[in-house]
Amino acid sequence: MVRWLTGAGMQRAVFGFMRRHHPNLMWGKRALVTRAEDVNEVLKTDAVFGVTEIYAERMERTTGPFFLGMENTPQYQREATLSRRAVRPEDLEHIRSMVREHAEQLIALARPAGRLDVVNGLARPVAVGLVDRFFGVPGPDPETMKRWMRIIFWDIFLNLGNDADVTARAKAASAELKTYMEGLIAQRRAGLATESRDDFLTRLLRMQQDEATRLDDDAVRRNVGGIIVGAVDTSSKALAQLVNELLEHPEALGEAQGAARAGDTARVAAHAFEALRFDPHNPLLMRVCHEDYVLARGTDREMRIPKGTLVIASTISAMFDPEVMQHPDEFRVDRPPPGYMHFGRGLHTCYGERINHIVLPEVLGCLLRLRNLRRASGSEGRMRFEGPFPDRLVVEFDAG
Repeated sequence: MVRWLTGAGMQRAVFGFMRRHHPNLMWGKRALVTRAEDVNEVLKTDAVFGVTEIYAERMERTTGPFFLGMENTPQYQREATLSRRAVRPEDLEHIRSMVREHAEQLIALARPAGRLDVVNGLARPVAVGLVDRFFGVPGPDPETMKRWMRIIFWDIFLNLGNDADVTARAKAASAELKTYMEGLIAQRRAGLATESRDDFLTRLLRMQQDEATRLDDDAVRRNVGGIIVGAVDTSSKALAQLVNELLEHPEALGEAQGAARAGDTARVAAHAFEALRFDPHNPLLMRVCHEDYVLARGTDREMRIPKGTLVIASTISAMFDPEVMQHPDEFRVDRPPPGYMHFGRGLHTCYGERINHIVLPEVLGCLLRLRNLRRASGSEGRMRFEGPFPDRLVVEFDAG
């Protein structure tokens, strides 16, 4: 019942009512923003709507300061710029091949049984594998990496009720991750002269040789740690939820399968991100207003937001706003990409946006090529959760 009341379907209904009658709503020291134009204004006006009060303390106790939790300071600019520089344009096709190969291996293992858990049999292993092979952080073993990544992400981004058990588990995992990362950095540096490794972590260490591109070891650890924590369960959650939505739209599922079998990656991607619109992995983004501000100035929904207000920008509502999405309740794959807000906007657009635009369609395409893809019968075919995370979704297909 709780999952139904807080799920995407209920959110779409509630925010649809609000867009029509109360598009911008203040109560106490909170503001809720639902129209696409206004959500964009909040996310792009980063000089006013910041993130430090939301994420900085949580990052401090887990990964350490990471640019995603910083305002537009010199430290942010340096660490974000150098971290982005370590991902090259030519990497994207390498990532495509990497995740396709891994997904095909996992599906081949499941093929004789004719059933697969989309979450723990596909999405999470592929994400952890990418952290190993591209980012250069294998972890002690895949299960430990999955445990570390999930609980730390949970505490930083999704522990809205400040659950003490989640925080305690995240602190313990973070201490283990820090010790591991410090050892890995030392080991990787020792091999720089003799090894030909070329991954994200190794590039940052090689960049230390030039003062203009140097991040010290602590900054390397913090930023690599923050990036990989943000990578695994973001990708896994998004893939599970978009697959679940495709299963809810049989006609779209059939079209997507046809595109996958034809090798039409662009059309598979269009189905993926349209499906994700119905149940986005990040339906709400929070900011804190740093100065008195008038949102939607000059319109009939103008709202004065006092300094210190927690602003909740509803991306799921924005993506169902008929002002920017024609016939929003229909599943359509001809929508202009700028209407999608899966990875945020402005200064704090998701670091992994470019990578996820490759990973999600590629892994989905491998799944869609299975014959007679369908939900498993009974409860196994319905999404199960661990806290806020999809944790099991079993599909069946023709074996062999």
